[in-house]
Amino acid sequence: MAEDLVNIRLSRYANEVAEQLVASEFFDYTSTVAKFALAYALKNHFDEIDPATYQVPDTGGSNYNIGSLDSDGQLALLLRTLYPETSTPYIYARALMVFGLTKLGERINKEGLHSISAFL
Repeated sequence: MAEDLVNIRLSRYANEVAEQLVASEFFDYTSTVAKFALAYALKNHFDEIDPATYQVPDTGGSNYNIGSLDSDGQLALLLRTLYPETSTPYIYARALMVFGLTKLGERINKEGLHSISAFL
């Protein structure tokens, strides 16, 4: 049985996207952006990512303790519900956060920052 994460570290690019959204004043914290990106990935790109096999490109971004991201355990519960085969919901959370932030970054580059406001 694989061990789950106790900290989630974003990729460098994912972190840059999160910081850009904080700078835009859409969000107050990069951790909030990361959770939003997870939800964005689930809602808009569910069939494009398998969080069990997704390879995060690097570990150059911000690091968050699980307790600060999921203090009530609801995120883990959601991911176990959506992916009943997982015993490592926070590995899935990290994959979905990085993937979602990457997709948001691609969208911003193509359509501009205003295109994200439709999802808020």
